[in-house]
Amino acid sequence: MKKYLITHTDLDGVSPIILLGLTNESFDYKCVDIKDLTNLMEELKTTDLSLYDEMYFIDLSLTEEMYGVLLSLNKPIKVFDHHETHLFANKYEFATVKVDLNNRRTCGTELFYEYLKEKYPELNKDNIKTYVEYVRELDTFAFTSDIPKQIDIIKESMDRYDFIKSIIRRLKKDKPFNFTTFEKRYIKLRTEELDRYIKKKEKGMQKVLINGFRCGVIFAETNKSFIGDYISQKYDDIDLVILIDASSRISYRTNKENINVADFASNFGGGGHKCASGSKFDNENRINILKDYFGDVKELEENC
Repeated sequence: MKKYLITHTDLDGVSPIILLGLTNESFDYKCVDIKDLTNLMEELKTTDLSLYDEMYFIDLSLTEEMYGVLLSLNKPIKVFDHHETHLFANKYEFATVKVDLNNRRTCGTELFYEYLKEKYPELNKDNIKTYVEYVRELDTFAFTSDIPKQIDIIKESMDRYDFIKSIIRRLKKDKPFNFTTFEKRYIKLRTEELDRYIKKKEKGMQKVLINGFRCGVIFAETNKSFIGDYISQKYDDIDLVILIDASSRISYRTNKENINVADFASNFGGGGHKCASGSKFDNENRINILKDYFGDVKELEENC
């Protein structure tokens, strides 16, 4: 029998695959974006899960309706997540949802690791602990070095499968985590490119007041977390950063202790963490933007 791990697509979602890959367990995995969770639940209703004796859901903020689907699967299930809007799930015995652990912000990878190392003592090694901490720092923006950002740069440059195998191979050596000579060169070039991109986006930032909050609004397609972290640290007069892309996704970032962007995002149908959240706009919102700019706009029936 196998395990089935369903997780997010970012580093905090991919790293649980790495941790389980360091054991002798046989397992399959699937990475999903938050926007695809509803479709995933529909798929699970008709998927043959007889191969699996246990399922893990990690770093995914599920809804009450989705828990109804999980319960109907009649499978042993465990959920590990750290989103504030998901705390209600702790009423289920199989769910572990924590925003904080050991008096600081936690992440899905760390919560899963705390569970796994009790079952698999071989995971209780310094280099694995260090890697988990790098993931936590990246996901909570609690940086003590540039290494977490550099790991993410390598992840984004590789096929997901190759990245997972690469990290597993390093961690199995039981040596301090390090980059290859080629990776170091690539990180240097990519960091310089990223710095130029961030400064370009910074120049186009619009400062506005929304619902009483001072916001910096930026249109960006990539590296939104890095941009949000940079702007939040540089501009003390901004309460939060709003990043909008062309795929109808809006990201919210802050480093202010007195600001909760999850609450802010909830006003627009979104949610997430205190310091990092998101929402999306629908087709009606897009049409309204066109009307505001062009004036006489009518939607054609053949639009998808």
